[in-house]
Amino acid sequence: MKGSLVAGLFFMLTAHVSIANADIQAISGTALLYEPGGTPIGPPTPITGDYDTDVQQMTIHPWSFFGFFVNSQIQVLPPGSYSFPDVLPFDVGPGQAGGLITTVWNVSTIPHGIVWDVTSYSGGQHFEPVDTDGDGIPGLPMISGPFPGFTFVYEFDVGEPSPGIEVEILVEGGTYQQCNDIGGNNVELSAAVDLTNGAELASIDWTVDGNAAGSEAIITPFLSLGTHSVSVTATGISGIYDTASTTIQVVDTVKPSLSIEFVDSRTGQAISSVEGARTTFVEVRLNGSDVCDSGVEVSGVANPVYDITGNKVIKIQGNNNGVDMPTTAIEVTATAIDDSGNKQLEQAVLPINE
Repeated sequence: MKGSLVAGLFFMLTAHVSIANADIQAISGTALLYEPGGTPIGPPTPITGDYDTDVQQMTIHPWSFFGFFVNSQIQVLPPGSYSFPDVLPFDVGPGQAGGLITTVWNVSTIPHGIVWDVTSYSGGQHFEPVDTDGDGIPGLPMISGPFPGFTFVYEFDVGEPSPGIEVEILVEGGTYQQCNDIGGNNVELSAAVDLTNGAELASIDWTVDGNAAGSEAIITPFLSLGTHSVSVTATGISGIYDTASTTIQVVDTVKPSLSIEFVDSRTGQAISSVEGARTTFVEVRLNGSDVCDSGVEVSGVANPVYDITGNKVIKIQGNNNGVDMPTTAIEVTATAIDDSGNKQLEQAVLPINE
């Protein structure tokens, strides 16, 4: 189980671990083997078993690992310091229980130790493996048998299954978002909370880029262009919690819009052609915009156009060292570039009538 269960002691651990009205209690949980570097070998394997509280002995029901049955007996130990043959020494602190596990797998008998944080809840207790030796892996590595350096852990509930809580982040539109507003995007984030075994939800807390972002099941933060880290923590009334995280990228891959307009400067009206004598009244307007950027860089060039036909000679007549180039149209080519580097090209032609 992810998270932390309610604060409190499993029970008062003195000379031995005891439960009032001792009997055989059910065990349900998972088994997991870690490589020396901390990588789990496969997913957690469900296990069941029995806990004889009179003799503080646990029996894990046989389960299969790589084609052979695993059989484990666990002697439950109260707080103290322990040293057993072929087992790394370990200490059991207040609020904890220790275990000397004897596992039989294939033809090997493997002793190993473990320490659990034990927390109470209505109807049972949860045994959470502790990283006793500080190597970042829960449990203690084995020093004998076929898997030296590997760490084998049992995590389980005794009695009724413990309340559980899991949360998942749902991102409307996915984690790769196209910018749809100036500077970024409003992104709808939902916390999907799964409560099991009687757990009750107390709170939901969001963070975006490390900052508090709300406490509702659904939030819609504005995320600017770039990459953002999002996390949500769902907490139960008993103190159990689960945290989910994701990364959302807001991008602008859409070209800006661009239009070229010819306007009669005297009237301000758009024109689609012009008389040759009135070309001095032609104004060119370049209009660029982008859904994501407040300012778009726009530039353009204007060139004269003149008609020719096949086999026709183009004559340029000069008067007083000048050059006359009779044109039949004005051609404008323009470019718009947004802040993300997206580029739009447009071209427009204004005919000149004789």
